[in-house]
Amino acid sequence: MVLHETLTFAAVLAAPIEDVWSAVADPGARAGWSVPAGEQMVIDHDDLRPGGTGSYRCGPPGSLDVAGEVAYLAVAPGELLVHTDTIRSGDEVLTTALLTWTFAEQDGLTRVEIVDQVASFAGAGIIDGHRNGHRLALEQLGRWLAAR
Repeated sequence: MVLHETLTFAAVLAAPIEDVWSAVADPGARAGWSVPAGEQMVIDHDDLRPGGTGSYRCGPPGSLDVAGEVAYLAVAPGELLVHTDTIRSGDEVLTTALLTWTFAEQDGLTRVEIVDQVASFAGAGIIDGHRNGHRLALEQLGRWLAAR
């Protein structure tokens, strides 16, 4: 059975759009702020442009057995990022999602919104993983920016 859900997340970050965009666009930075504590992400390839692709592995350090494939559809620096993200464990597709990130200036700060249209082939738990992962990622992005 396939489960579908549309998840929306938003945060106002205490940084200018240019800094927020840089943190999202830089694979090294993104690998640091986008995963929960105790987890690790290695971005093997990232070609952030319309038509570009990316790939990553994540999981507990030393056991990065979950793989992600990204296809970038629309990229407007500091404004919009639309991409697909398909997550696999071995040969099994766990989820695929269409993600839309928007960035807007708000009183000298940056409002970031993520809309995640996810299809799960592995039950409701992985949708909860998307829900918790994006919420934590935005919180951690705010802390990462504040520490700079």
